[in-house]
Amino acid sequence: MPYFLRKIWNDSIFQGKNKKRNYFEGWYFKIINSTKDEIYAIIPGISYDNNGNGIAFVQFFDGINAETTFFEFDISAFKFSKKEFAVEIGENYFSSEKIKLSLSSEGKKVEGEIGIGELVPWSKKKLSLGVMGWYKLVPFMECYHGVLGFDHSIEGELSVDGKKIDFTNGKGYMEKDYGKSFPHYYIWMQSNTFDKEGVSLMASYAKIPWLGNSFDGYLVGFRHNKELYRFTNYTGAEVTKLQLKEKEIILHVTDKKYRVEITAFKSKAVNLHSPIDGSMVGRILESNTSELKVRLIKLSKKEGESILFEGTGKNAGLDIGGRVEEIKEIY
Repeated sequence: MPYFLRKIWNDSIFQGKNKKRNYFEGWYFKIINSTKDEIYAIIPGISYDNNGNGIAFVQFFDGINAETTFFEFDISAFKFSKKEFAVEIGENYFSSEKIKLSLSSEGKKVEGEIGIGELVPWSKKKLSLGVMGWYKLVPFMECYHGVLGFDHSIEGELSVDGKKIDFTNGKGYMEKDYGKSFPHYYIWMQSNTFDKEGVSLMASYAKIPWLGNSFDGYLVGFRHNKELYRFTNYTGAEVTKLQLKEKEIILHVTDKKYRVEITAFKSKAVNLHSPIDGSMVGRILESNTSELKVRLIKLSKKEGESILFEGTGKNAGLDIGGRVEEIKEIY
């Protein structure tokens, strides 16, 4: 299969081969150790501004201490495979099987290797358009999103400023974004650390530009008992409740058969670099120590409502970006 077709059916592969202006692409690796007291997000990527000036980068986010370091590289340091997801940035390597880090600057030093177990993607079908469905084929979208691994095991060791951290029997999550800019406003949340194994959630809500106008788009994937419950615009689901409070965010999304109810509790956040017209000059607030209270409810006209799952996801990622004050709440 040629590269231009392969990348359509595989979100993880580098999408931006011929993009040299107003473009970004980044992968998001979240890793948690077995005792859940070390949480990191590692974000490799590239960025081209509107003049065609490009950089490669690796953001390293310490979730527990809410600290982040942005490691910048010359664009020539970025190498990628056309056949599979395999990316090099200098001496750093990223793929679906492992991460190798050798980062040093600004008084921060990170070294080591993390092995990645079998990924649980949005869809295991060979010809799948992923989390965005047919929207992925629309050429003028501002930002494209991919969920590469809801939940997977990790192993290995990192040395962070001389402190060795063992990730044996740890957990990982993997996704990516690419395009021009992050949305005008958006909310993103994720956790795969529930009391019950095999449970994971990713949810996002954002303003999507569309043919001179815009609409609010939402993507929710909740995995439970080896089944993925999908709630999106293109599956016919609707947001039936949305409230943004000082310390929490409430999001309910409903389709004909199910309703997922999420309450996200905010925690200490840090400003991460984000793209504006391809350039990494924006800032978003992200935490990796939030909590997500989740309920999955089955809807039946005959039997009424029944709760299929109720629990709390710890070590949750929570992003709040852009002009969220413009979001119209739904009660």
